Amino acid sequence: MAELYSKLNQTLAKSKSELDDIAAKYRPIVENALLHALEGNSELSVAASEIVSAGGKRIRAIMALLTCEAVCGSYEKAIPVAVAYELAHAASLVQDDIIDDSNIRRKQPTAHKKYGVTRAILISDYLIFEIFSELAKYYDVRLSKKKLTKLLLYVANSAKMVAKGEYLESKLVAVGALTEAEYLEIIGLKTGALFAAPTASGAVVGGASKRVVDAMYQFGYNLGIGFQLMDDMLDIIGNTRVIGKPVFKDLQNNTCNVALVHALSHANPYQMNLIHSMLWRRWFTPSDVKKIISTLMDLGSLTYAASLTNKYCSMSRNLLHCLPPSKAREKLEKLTEALENRSE
Repeated sequence: MAELYSKLNQTLAKSKSELDDIAAKYRPIVENALLHALEGNSELSVAASEIVSAGGKRIRAIMALLTCEAVCGSYEKAIPVAVAYELAHAASLVQDDIIDDSNIRRKQPTAHKKYGVTRAILISDYLIFEIFSELAKYYDVRLSKKKLTKLLLYVANSAKMVAKGEYLESKLVAVGALTEAEYLEIIGLKTGALFAAPTASGAVVGGASKRVVDAMYQFGYNLGIGFQLMDDMLDIIGNTRVIGKPVFKDLQNNTCNVALVHALSHANPYQMNLIHSMLWRRWFTPSDVKKIISTLMDLGSLTYAASLTNKYCSMSRNLLHCLPPSKAREKLEKLTEALENRSE
């Protein structure tokens, strides 16, 4: 186990550095645009701005900018759509925290804990409606009606897919015995869609052909699935290097996690009872941590989760060959590798 953690920590440290290098140029651009989008003196706009400014990697926005730059040589046309998807992501996190009754997000109180559920819902609505103000900026750059319609469809369809994924997860988790196919469908809807849409949108505003736009949608979709698979790994072993034991948030909430899905489908009765005994717990002793990790390792569930992550991230990288060689494409390739091995 110590060898696994040592190897993981070395990989995570390298990937974090690479991710920071890629984001160094583009994240300030997104942050500045977000501040302008939500500027205002009303209590609602200030609260919305605080939620969005609380932090984040801005991965979806950066993917939109990089894709646009890879297509046409400049990221500027993709700024409104990049901001739109950061607003959508922020709104979805507010709603996720309400559903999960989470107390903390990025080391800060969640919106519903700070403002109450009613106002948190209204903040989420405010962020969602601001999306259309951002897309309306394409009137000034004379985006064709066909392309603007495509952008609107991406926003609408990705939002519906996320809602469908949340609904499906709440339904299937309540029933229990989630299959891998059901799990992959859920994360494809919830995470894949919100990676695919901004990436394809960046290609649309950059003037890419339909073939390239479609390929970039699949690139983002597969990367979103890989991103979520890595989240599953981090929930179990990622925080060990910092605090000495995992967070086990997925176990606490009995939510989707590929390692747990794999383990439950391969466990003997004793192992299954052990895993089920950990569900819904609010805290874990060091002994609990050791038992569950040992069980997942014995069942090959962590190795399986890592191989599945690699599979989807590799599919993403292969799709980048539709883009002409450029610095932006190289950054997209490095971004994929960094997200595959990220530390947070």
